[in-house]
Amino acid sequence: MDVQSCSEQMAKPASASSVVRFGPYEADLRIGELRRDGRRIKLQEQPFRILSLLLERPGELVTRDELRGKLWPADTFVDFDHGLNSGVARLREALGDSADKPLYIETIAKRGYRFIASLPELAPPVGTEVPDLGSRKGRKAERHRWGQLGGGAALVLVIVSVVGVWYRSRSDRSVSLLEVVPLVGLRGFQATPAFSPDGSLVAFRQSNGARNTGIYTALVGGENPVQLTHDPGDCCPSWSPDSRQIALTRYFDHRFSIVIVPALGGTERHIYQGAASMGGGLTWSPSGKSLAFPESSAADSPRSWISLLWLADSTTRALTLPPAGSADHEPAFSPDGSQVAFVRSSIAGVSNDVFVIPSGGGAAKRLTFYNQPIMGPPAWTADGRELVFSSGRGMVKALWRVSVTGGLPRPVAGPFAEAAWPSISAKGNTLVYEEGVSKFNLWRLPLRNATHYERPPSPFIVEKGDKMRPDLSPDGKKVAFESDRLGFWDIWTCDTSGFDCQQVTSLHQTAGRARWSPNGHYIAFEFHPQERSEIYIAEVPGGTPHLLRTIRGADNLSPSWSRNGHWLYFSSKQGREPFQVWKIPFSGGVAMKLTQDGGISAVESPDERFLYYSKYEKGGIWRLPIEGGRETEVVEDLDGKGWPNWAVSREGIYFLRCGEFKRPSIDFLEFRSGKTFHIWTLEKEPGWGLSLAPDGRSLTYVQSEYVDSNIMLVRNFR
Repeated sequence: MDVQSCSEQMAKPASASSVVRFGPYEADLRIGELRRDGRRIKLQEQPFRILSLLLERPGELVTRDELRGKLWPADTFVDFDHGLNSGVARLREALGDSADKPLYIETIAKRGYRFIASLPELAPPVGTEVPDLGSRKGRKAERHRWGQLGGGAALVLVIVSVVGVWYRSRSDRSVSLLEVVPLVGLRGFQATPAFSPDGSLVAFRQSNGARNTGIYTALVGGENPVQLTHDPGDCCPSWSPDSRQIALTRYFDHRFSIVIVPALGGTERHIYQGAASMGGGLTWSPSGKSLAFPESSAADSPRSWISLLWLADSTTRALTLPPAGSADHEPAFSPDGSQVAFVRSSIAGVSNDVFVIPSGGGAAKRLTFYNQPIMGPPAWTADGRELVFSSGRGMVKALWRVSVTGGLPRPVAGPFAEAAWPSISAKGNTLVYEEGVSKFNLWRLPLRNATHYERPPSPFIVEKGDKMRPDLSPDGKKVAFESDRLGFWDIWTCDTSGFDCQQVTSLHQTAGRARWSPNGHYIAFEFHPQERSEIYIAEVPGGTPHLLRTIRGADNLSPSWSRNGHWLYFSSKQGREPFQVWKIPFSGGVAMKLTQDGGISAVESPDERFLYYSKYEKGGIWRLPIEGGRETEVVEDLDGKGWPNWAVSREGIYFLRCGEFKRPSIDFLEFRSGKTFHIWTLEKEPGWGLSLAPDGRSLTYVQSEYVDSNIMLVRNFR
């Protein structure tokens, strides 16, 4: 039998002998289609292949190893158990079948699966004389038997032949299985991949200590990677159209440069220097005459827009004009250079969507409307018709695709969990992406006194999912935090023993920064229903979250309570001014502005005399008298990104200090002496948040159990 392409097979009508019927269903093996009572049932390719293999041997055990060998070749890198379990689950869903009471697919525990429904009779009854096919009489009898069975015996041969054709035809691109393999085997973290125009090389950022951090290039399926740069602030490579040069961004001390380096290594050329923006990304135009990048006017401003940098004279021209309170970043030129895709986000950074704009200027068109985090720039398909982007959308980071003319995004087929920063080769059949895997738990550090720990810390909330920004209840018996264990980021509470975890919110967007009221009856938190964040309150346990109306049209976030419980402090950003600290009565009313030069994450001191807060744009920890007066900076060397990583006691401030290539530590600033004491050095990467127990005898913080990042290569992408 000749091997046919998938398109050729689908162009021809399927013969009746290629259709297997069972119950109300029929499976057309030639065109890969499942029907019920003549109506097509939507079923993905992988589950249908599982069905075909089971139909090939009805009533027999098909082991998991056999399915693995047929569905995933030896050189394919996938989570086989997850892929097979998901495929069988989708198949059962399509058939209306049950694992507990199966009608069609029976599970043989830890061994495999068996098709148990009856099929048309395929063999002669027991005791029937089998004719000698070598004689004339035998040949005549055999022809008669084929007619009697109505082609039933031929069904087995057809099934075997069609399934054989299916798997032999994997060499044809149109039906080839996706192959997902690591690009390189380097230690450390690999991120921000970018394909060269000819698709033979991938540039990426490598981080593994001071000596081995920088931009690398790797030959697809070839030799060891080559290190081009050695600066720890290097990121986001982009290839020139002739593949001879790589442009990259270099960050240092709230500023960044655009650097061009030969693709084979050599002398660097600095072509731009400016203020670091909120987002990243860099893209070389197909003409080779310009670069698109996110530009910002000041180092302490998170606002950015997409600009074009002309290489002939190093001049820049703004391409996008984001509305007040928004930032544009992560640009990507279309293959023909006529358009630039980019990500527009709120300044809070949680709500992100994909836009496109003509490269010559004009109105930006919004393509997605999900207000969810997006990781990395969108990647254009080779034909310029679609964009592939990474988004959480209420689940783990995954790849999605959307038409540049608009429409509903759809997931990219393949095992791409925890995928970010996609890049597609010019030929369109190969994809690379950044795969990140992590788990963060809540840890507790017992304190002997304000400046010394009692014993080493230990994890106490280790449930599934990541955790962030913990807050201890007033009685110290519970901890509230945000977690993505069920997909969306929601507010959860657990006993400090680590048990009795309860979900407080289920709002199907992003909720965070939970803070207990002084009486322990309420939790205030920030919620991001659309572009802007708002302050919500939930009564615990079991109350329905409701909106506390603060300032319309602004980003309102990071709530905290006054010590008497009468007021809620929060931070708000309106237009182009920085975040400022406000307060509003818990019962509702008019909000009052407290800071004039920026403020976020405000906390009232235990003696109710001062308000402590960070500055999102400038960093540091600041203090303002509640009765009025001038603000003063208390902790100077705390980066703005660490604004939730500190806690106030009567004696001083605990804060998490992080530095480049330095192990993070928990330190304590004592008010009385003005001295800073080292408390504890973290063993692994910290997460977001630090909370002091009400009795001052322990600190709760977030630390990773594991964090890893690799560049994955996807062959036969389409």
